[in-house]
Amino acid sequence: MQYALLESPNPENDYRFLVDANELKSLFDGLDKLIPSDAPDDEQSLPLTLVYGVYMPQPFFEFPKSEIKRNILKSVNHWLAYLKGNELFYCGLEDIELLDITVMKSCGHCPRPHASNDIAFAALMRIPQDIKLGNGKTQAKTVFLRWHNMDVLTNLINRDGLFSLIAPEKRIKGELDSNNWKTFIDYPRAARLAQKFR
Repeated sequence: MQYALLESPNPENDYRFLVDANELKSLFDGLDKLIPSDAPDDEQSLPLTLVYGVYMPQPFFEFPKSEIKRNILKSVNHWLAYLKGNELFYCGLEDIELLDITVMKSCGHCPRPHASNDIAFAALMRIPQDIKLGNGKTQAKTVFLRWHNMDVLTNLINRDGLFSLIAPEKRIKGELDSNNWKTFIDYPRAARLAQKFR
């Protein structure tokens, strides 16, 4: 499994937070080993990518669906953080289209998949070349809204949720831009990837 709930490092707090297995190295090594990185000065230098994925809210907070959607939309035009080993990268979220489907999820204690609060999406993002997106059969890349009033690991522990980037849309003919990107969305594929990626 790629995602799990971890207990808070503070023993006085019963908080449990959602984490990607690929973020554990950064989390356990701590800030001393993290290679610092600043968000690019010119986000236009990063290429535009149409990507499909699922937003996973922190289960501990028990956000209603309306607040989960607000948390997603407030991430637009902000930097998202991605941790790869002990390196920090930034992605830009230009725009997002939320899919009106119920994402089913499998968990360790239920015999069958059940409805979740996860939200499937298609997003127009600016993603650095160093981040190689999967194809729906490999692990997703996890990004989250970067809060700049705290260090990135505290941000990871306290984030409202995470964006699980499953796969890019590669069948794009012509130039992708902020005006035409929604015409390239393959809605059935986006829904299929969201349901398949549990």
